[in-house]
Amino acid sequence: MSAPARTRLLTAFLLLVVFGSGFTLGLAFDRTAVATPAEEAEAVTEEAEDERTPMYEQVGPTADQSLLIDSIVTEHRSKMQSLQEQFRLDYNPRYDALIDSTRESIKDVFTAEQAARYDSLIADWEERKAERDALEAGDERD
Repeated sequence: MSAPARTRLLTAFLLLVVFGSGFTLGLAFDRTAVATPAEEAEAVTEEAEDERTPMYEQVGPTADQSLLIDSIVTEHRSKMQSLQEQFRLDYNPRYDALIDSTRESIKDVFTAEQAARYDSLIADWEERKAERDALEAGDERD
């Protein structure tokens, strides 16, 4: 195989890998890509209202049962928060490193101008995500 043919083949392969990576990351990060028909959205809203009330309250516990349940939930919540913090400490650095590595590999394919635009888009996306996360953290505290 001649050098130009190998170069074209390698280029096509790299473009396919970059496209596949971008597509996969896009699916992973954008969970809002599917539109819901209006009737289903209304049904989901009604279900969501029911879901806000804990199931154990929907059963109609007595006052004594509610006190016991509240202590169980409080203990469980504390354990879950501890577990989530441990998860963040253990896995977030590895996850972030993988995302950074993928972004760098994609950026290596671009020209300098494209790479700068790509960095700008990533920075904008991360800023919007931080704002959403801050809003969600505020909602959880309410």
